Amino acid sequence: MSAERRNELLAHYDQNAIDVDWLPNPNQHSYRWRTVEGKWLTARRRVRNHQTLMKAIGKDVVSDLYVSTSRWLDPIDLPRLHDKERPHPILIDHLIVFDIDVAPLSLHNLEKARTIATELHNYLANDSSIEFLSCSFSGSKGFHLFYSDLQREKFAIGDPKLREDTVRDSRKELLTRIIEQGFEVDQRVTADTRRIIRLPGSIHGTTGYQCTIVSLEQLNHPIKDLLEYIPRIDSAQKIPKRARASKKKYKKTVKKKPEAKPKSKHQHFVEASTHVPGTKDRSVILFWLPYSWGKDQEAMERAIEMMHEEDLGMCSFWQQGKRILMLCPIALPRSKVIKIYSSYGLKKRASILKEREHDWIQISNAMNEDAEWVDELEPIGLFGRELKSEKSLSRSHLELEHRMGIHRAIDQDASFSGGLEPSLRIVVRE
Repeated sequence: MSAERRNELLAHYDQNAIDVDWLPNPNQHSYRWRTVEGKWLTARRRVRNHQTLMKAIGKDVVSDLYVSTSRWLDPIDLPRLHDKERPHPILIDHLIVFDIDVAPLSLHNLEKARTIATELHNYLANDSSIEFLSCSFSGSKGFHLFYSDLQREKFAIGDPKLREDTVRDSRKELLTRIIEQGFEVDQRVTADTRRIIRLPGSIHGTTGYQCTIVSLEQLNHPIKDLLEYIPRIDSAQKIPKRARASKKKYKKTVKKKPEAKPKSKHQHFVEASTHVPGTKDRSVILFWLPYSWGKDQEAMERAIEMMHEEDLGMCSFWQQGKRILMLCPIALPRSKVIKIYSSYGLKKRASILKEREHDWIQISNAMNEDAEWVDELEPIGLFGRELKSEKSLSRSHLELEHRMGIHRAIDQDASFSGGLEPSLRIVVRE
């Protein structure tokens, strides 16, 4: 991140107070942030207002700031979901949140997201079990709708674990109904009692736009008009009208004289290591889907099937022409990765891991000698389901994923392995 962006972020939080009063009890929520260096940190003190939030953040330069969707009796140092040693935390309340994103970022897709949010709110207006609380522009690809749960019986259950499980099941039922009605919402957010969501008033570290509470009247305005209400820092990116389609650049071939020797054309690539830096033998699953798996959708379905069978959680995908790149950032023993590769016919990848202890995978577009990018690498998104068992995530590969345009929400009880900086190299090939 540039020094200019760092200074703008510091100035924003110094000059603009974040209002948390829209939350019924802000001091019972957990707050997390991602620094400009990519580190994830959690507030170690209760937050009542902007001043106490800034004290909790201290000297960190915040890239992205989040708040928990749940209220807890004690929101500090919450035990992880699978922690059986410490007492289960007591859930006081859980906001009903719908995250509506339409990727990639463009005015056209934001208008789609705005329309979905408006129609979803109109649909939920007839539900007497919930009450509208707030709506916010996420700062990037969509909107967040917040509702209060008026049915309080489940929050009176004495067993803390049973209470949280019951709330989660209730949210799943509501989410199923919403999806059956055809509304496109992020299915990972609504039913997750440990979810964090971007805090209104904070700057989206990638776009430079502020996550901003908008009124229902503003939500009914066309997106170009609505964005006029949204604060942003000076270096905020310009939102394109439409998502840029992947284009291949072709150069006219010029006939050369017979006596002239043809020049070899070199292309430059960036490659990433599968090894988790800072660990002895941990690797991630990172490879291009083989053509033997089929084309596009067929190959993706095969990959998702592998993810489910091997419990690989949520994995990210990119497309370059007809090729698809897959990354599962779980830090696995190298022997486990080799076994998975071998089981799914990826013999070359398995062989390389056995011989070299890590593999280098191309992760960039190709740059030719005229400094032109060809065969653009485009993010597809995150696919899969939540992990069934607790596994560590590779810090460096999460950072790599973020740099490559895919931004996942990290559970506050997630564990991590290795260092932050990805292992990268530039290679030249003819």
